[in-house]
Amino acid sequence: MFLVYNIFTSLQDVSTDALAVDVLQPHEVEKVNSYMFTSKTVGGAIGGAGLGTIIVFIGLKGAILLQIPILAGLMIAPMMMTERPGERRFPWEKKAEEGPEEDDVEASNQNFADIFAKIRTALSLRSAYLSIVLSLTVSLHFLLIPVLPLLFVRELGWTEAGFNATNGGWILALTVLGYLVGGQLGRRFGGKKVIVYAALGTSFVTALWGISGGLWGSTVWMVGVWSLKNFGWSVVMINIYSLMMKVTWGEVGGTQFTGYMAMMNLSAIIGYQLTGPLAERFDYPTLFLIGAALQTLVILAVLWIDPDQTRRELEGTMDGVVELPGPLNMSA
Repeated sequence: MFLVYNIFTSLQDVSTDALAVDVLQPHEVEKVNSYMFTSKTVGGAIGGAGLGTIIVFIGLKGAILLQIPILAGLMIAPMMMTERPGERRFPWEKKAEEGPEEDDVEASNQNFADIFAKIRTALSLRSAYLSIVLSLTVSLHFLLIPVLPLLFVRELGWTEAGFNATNGGWILALTVLGYLVGGQLGRRFGGKKVIVYAALGTSFVTALWGISGGLWGSTVWMVGVWSLKNFGWSVVMINIYSLMMKVTWGEVGGTQFTGYMAMMNLSAIIGYQLTGPLAERFDYPTLFLIGAALQTLVILAVLWIDPDQTRRELEGTMDGVVELPGPLNMSA
């Protein structure tokens, strides 16, 4: 049952990504992404804390049953909207008259051969395969995540409750704030520029954390530098998500964008796997310096990605495919 649950969760995730890629206008990408990931983070925190509390009183079965009306509400929400003008909200509604352009678009997605051909075309662009490199390197510095509780609890004498409260409270709040601020900065100054400067700043903070061992006994310093690091990287990440949407071709938006997300998850797994071998060979300050170096890898990939390449070279160019109103008209 858990497998079935995860299959449908993944389908919902893919569909949400495809919807965002398909309908967002150029000036909306960074801002809307910041709202999306802020909502996701806050919702996860509320859901985890809420169900964790409720399960004590009503048990596991009760907590699962409680999710049913919540999921029903999530199901109803997209039923109340349409992706494009003229689309039917429900199957029994009268179908709007379609012009030749709509017929061409519908015909172009009738078989898997066409879909796979479009995926190959989308990934043939330089910006698309550089985005794969970016996705695989973006979370390698997550090797520091398992290190932090060891450092704070084992070495600095913090309690586990104190560490978890700080991580799930103040640090989480700053991460959410970083998403919101990063989205606005990306909309105003351009996502690539924000990624480069925010990644540089965050790697500097991480390196400073590593070389400031004499200050690690100060709670104010440790929480402050931890806060800056997480805030800065959340600014980076929200603009990377937006950049991935920009290089995604609307014709295969859900598949391509979800592929990037999956590779980011793989990057995080690789980062976690690096913790053990590196922790056996290096001390805490060196681990922070390694993490800072890995954060700068993002800049090398981002500098060569052209956010407009997909729109410029693919939109409306394939036989039988026309540019639809709204999808992926992304600007730098």
